[in-house]
Amino acid sequence: MYMSTIERLLTSSIAALILEVAATPKPGNVHRYHSYEDMGLEHFIVSSSASIWCFRKLLIATLNSGLRRETYVPGIGETILCCVRDSKKWHRGGNVNLGTSTILSILLPSILLTEIIHNNVTMEDLSFIAKSVVKNTTVDDAVKYYEAIRTASPKYLGKVDNAPIPDVYDENFEHKIRSNKVTLYDVLKYASSEDIVSRTCINGLKEIIEGYNYLKTFFRRYGDINSAIVLTYLKLLSKYDDFIVLRKHGREVSSYVKNRASEIAKLIEEDFDKGISALKEFDNELFIRKINPGGIADITAASITLALFMNEVKV
Repeated sequence: MYMSTIERLLTSSIAALILEVAATPKPGNVHRYHSYEDMGLEHFIVSSSASIWCFRKLLIATLNSGLRRETYVPGIGETILCCVRDSKKWHRGGNVNLGTSTILSILLPSILLTEIIHNNVTMEDLSFIAKSVVKNTTVDDAVKYYEAIRTASPKYLGKVDNAPIPDVYDENFEHKIRSNKVTLYDVLKYASSEDIVSRTCINGLKEIIEGYNYLKTFFRRYGDINSAIVLTYLKLLSKYDDFIVLRKHGREVSSYVKNRASEIAKLIEEDFDKGISALKEFDNELFIRKINPGGIADITAASITLALFMNEVKV
């Protein structure tokens, strides 16, 4: 009965990952005309395709939980690891999917459970279910998440000291996680003060739903999926600090990026052509300075997934 929902979720998520990276120009991100040394458009496309089987397994497990009216979803941490690990088998680039794998491993089962339990998906119900899903994550999920981070090996992570969670590169991380009964929820909650990906995973998908609403608005206004995605990304960039930018470039640069994005978003509202011209200049500036707001891109991809599933945007 719900296999068609699972198929729609899988198609929506993989299509969203590809549409997000292809959308041009998103300031600082990889897209059709900009690649970094260790990541290009092709890496993201291959990585997205490789993830489908990981998400399918997770959604089958979610279906079994949903039919019992439970919001415990087994294998969330394993799914994140599966996506990162399988991605690495298919490309020679760097970390291209840790953030999206984390978000979608919460978002996709939450959508399916909302449909099963409420026979419909509203944003209010989805947010409530998502909070329950992440709170029900386990110690095993945390261990697998740490393994996923170590596999992805993102360059922007700092060292964790005197914290309720172990440092990800601590050789005894698994023992410390298990002995202290640290769950994936605990890990994400600790990181959520700075990291927008972790924050949206524990707060009921607030930023994802916000992006979804932006997408609907921009798609109705312009009728073009590329414009809707780029402008959604810009709006989110104008409101939130990006964890990767904070870690790699500092608070001052992060504030500049956010403020400049806000100025350009307002200019686009006043004069579309001038605004788009400024947007392209901003994109080139961030690319030259190697300022890549990857966390905001991850939120955007999740918002596209939701909009595609809800049939609010078309390619």
